[in-house]
Amino acid sequence: MYRYFLKENLKINQHTCQFLTERSFYLRLLTMESFRFLCHPEILAGDGAVSLLPEKVKALGGRKVLLVADPFLARTGKLKKIQQHLSSCQIQVVTYDSVTGEPTTEQGDACGQLGREENCNLVVGIGGGSVLDTAKAAAILITNGGSVKDYQGLNKVPEPGLPTIMVPTTAGTGSEVTFTAVFVRKQLQKKAGINSPFLYPTVAILDAELTLSLPPAITSTTGLDALCHAVESYLSRKANFLTEIISCQAANLIWKNLPVAFREGSNIAVRRNMLYGSFLAGLGLANAGVTAVHAISYPLGGIFGMAHGLANGLLLPYVLEFNLPAVVEKLGSLAKQLEPGWQELSLEKAALSFVEGIKNLLKEFHFPGLKQVGVCPEIFPRLAEEALKVSVPIQNNPRDITASDIVHIYESCWQ
Repeated sequence: MYRYFLKENLKINQHTCQFLTERSFYLRLLTMESFRFLCHPEILAGDGAVSLLPEKVKALGGRKVLLVADPFLARTGKLKKIQQHLSSCQIQVVTYDSVTGEPTTEQGDACGQLGREENCNLVVGIGGGSVLDTAKAAAILITNGGSVKDYQGLNKVPEPGLPTIMVPTTAGTGSEVTFTAVFVRKQLQKKAGINSPFLYPTVAILDAELTLSLPPAITSTTGLDALCHAVESYLSRKANFLTEIISCQAANLIWKNLPVAFREGSNIAVRRNMLYGSFLAGLGLANAGVTAVHAISYPLGGIFGMAHGLANGLLLPYVLEFNLPAVVEKLGSLAKQLEPGWQELSLEKAALSFVEGIKNLLKEFHFPGLKQVGVCPEIFPRLAEEALKVSVPIQNNPRDITASDIVHIYESCWQ
């Protein structure tokens, strides 16, 4: 019943991806370098699909599960039901539920150590992106040993980890379909990711019912993070014709459903669309990567502990303004698919309308400026230098960007 690969939501209608008919697309396709496209997890999707978790655990040979869970989920009582369901199916459960909003390397190490000491042979992550990242890291720590710090960077994980099942409870990070797990190194005041094909989850379960209890603030921050993934992967220098279709549809789902999800949290249809949009955006970023928005947000999380989705959402419109000279045609084409009222505008005006539309969302969602969260302008040059060290998103950015450009973007977000 639940086994389908988002069939209905992957249908691309003539309005959503009208840009595919444009001459510029075909010119780019003819000159495009070779690329590869990866999508590793098996997807189980549908309302109530989490009930299939024990079945998938057993199919993967799971006997003793390390369950990495969201503390918020524990307070709702949903976690206890999942634990009991696993236990009733003769699956032993060891639970780690001490993940914070911005997980630290110490938390990742503690989670991995628990799983190793308890001889767990499968890892399940149920929660937001921080929980899923911690679960993915624990799976490779159990088999490889060492610390999260040892593997931060690109392709530093020597061996595969345990099988993993990821169950997102927010529509935001797309961690259930990516090869990345991000952690804060407190002593260095910086964020860094483990990036390895061994982090791709084995199975992802998309169950919108688990997102119904999300409060508006988390709905908005995680939702804007997902929108960032969709738009950044669409504009990335590594985008290709497959990722553009996926990122375009992700942006369409998120743009049309996020404001409603913020206002009507119990609307299951909207929550479902958001979860699928977030997944598609994660699939787009896993293949095309993100851009300067993420690079510029990393220091805000590492130094100030600013929530990832909050930082990304706040930065998105101002990074798009900076990138506009390089992406006006592409961004304008996307914008025309999102709002019927923009279809008759020029590409430039449609792109600018989209940027203003994001700023309006920030107001509706009550996002604070950097001034309100205690970030002083005097530190902007240091933040900019740190952002430039997040090299891959900087290289993916469609327009070359300098430290002074980044300082200006921070200044735009200050009020």
